[in-house]
Amino acid sequence: WRRSEGRGGKLALGGRPSHPMEDVSTAPFKLTPNDLQKHFHMSLNEAAKRLGICATAIKKVCRRMGIMKWPYQKLKPIQRRLAKLQAQHKVLDAAPPAVLQEMKTLDHQRQQLLKGKDVDITTLAT
Repeated sequence: WRRSEGRGGKLALGGRPSHPMEDVSTAPFKLTPNDLQKHFHMSLNEAAKRLGICATAIKKVCRRMGIMKWPYQKLKPIQRRLAKLQAQHKVLDAAPPAVLQEMKTLDHQRQQLLKGKDVDITTLAT
C-alpha cells in the first residue's frame, strides 16, 4: 500500500512530501572553486547546508575539479598542531629553529589544503 501524504518521521523513506514541490528551487547554479574554497574549513555536511545543496553534489563537483576528498578531515589535525605549537611559542618567547620550521611547514600544508590541493599528513607529529 502507498503511504499517504506527510506520514513518517524526518528520516522515513517513502511517502509524499507534505509541502508542494513548487516551492523548491531546482534551477541549476554554478559552483566555482572559489565558492568551495570558502567552505573548506568546515565539515562537508555543514558546507552543504550553507551552500543549500546536498553533500553528494559537492563531492561530484569536487571530483570534477580534481579534489578527490573534502579537505576538512586533513585540515583539522594540522590546525590543532599549529595552534599547539603557537601556544608553546608564546610561552617560551623564543622557539627552537626546528619548531619554527615545523610551524612554517604546517602553515604551508594548511594553505595548500585551503586551495584544494592534497597534502600528505602522515608525518604529522602530535
